[in-house]
Amino acid sequence: MCSNHRFCWAFAILLMLGLQWPAVAGVSLGGTRVILGERDREASIPIKNGGTSPYVVQAWIDAGEGKNKTPLLVTPPLSRLDPGMENILRIMRVAGELPADRESVFWLNVKEIPEKSKEENVLQIAVRSRIKLFYRPSKLAGKSDEARGRLKWAVSAGAEGQGALLKVSNPTPYHVTFTALNINSGQQLINADMLPPFGETNYPLDAVKTPQAIQVNYTTINDYGGETPEERVQVPAGAEPVAVKAELVPPAPSIDGARR
Repeated sequence: MCSNHRFCWAFAILLMLGLQWPAVAGVSLGGTRVILGERDREASIPIKNGGTSPYVVQAWIDAGEGKNKTPLLVTPPLSRLDPGMENILRIMRVAGELPADRESVFWLNVKEIPEKSKEENVLQIAVRSRIKLFYRPSKLAGKSDEARGRLKWAVSAGAEGQGALLKVSNPTPYHVTFTALNINSGQQLINADMLPPFGETNYPLDAVKTPQAIQVNYTTINDYGGETPEERVQVPAGAEPVAVKAELVPPAPSIDGARR
């Protein structure tokens, strides 16, 4: 028997509602990011309806929640996608100034709107997918896949000299997106995200209480949405981030390999 009656009633209600929910396996995107180069006429990404019902697909670009005015356009902004069918979303630059010395980041939004159900008491959900869209000027220094190796690092004192912060600065014109930062072989995992061009981010450290050298293992996301090989840096203590050479982390031996 349930010891918490409120929990039991809530769980039962959710079960009853769940019996009336339609399947939500619908429209999927053919990538996790889009890159539009300055010299490109357009960038594109495929979408597919893998469900069993038709959807109306609404697509738009924003520069952050509530910032819908951008110099980029996606077409078609509204379309119908039948079961098993595919379509192509095309992104173009239309007007407006963008920085020429660094990447700009936007968001591509795709909302799948189900057709009205003929049954009663059916809960229908419009699902929105949201992926990063990068505009990349043509004369940027270096290459995007080299940016992670040029990051600068330091362990500095926290506010009012208390605790410690991991400082990471990005001296490149490219965005660097982390998957995670692993401090001292698992003492702390930091859920880091995207470091903007010429930007700096501070992460509070729980693994160490005072500024001291640490090891940071990390991976990033490449232009194709894949995860880069794991690397590690030995980060020194200091007030300002400095360049540190990253080393590839050897892959752990597989069970089969160990048996050989």
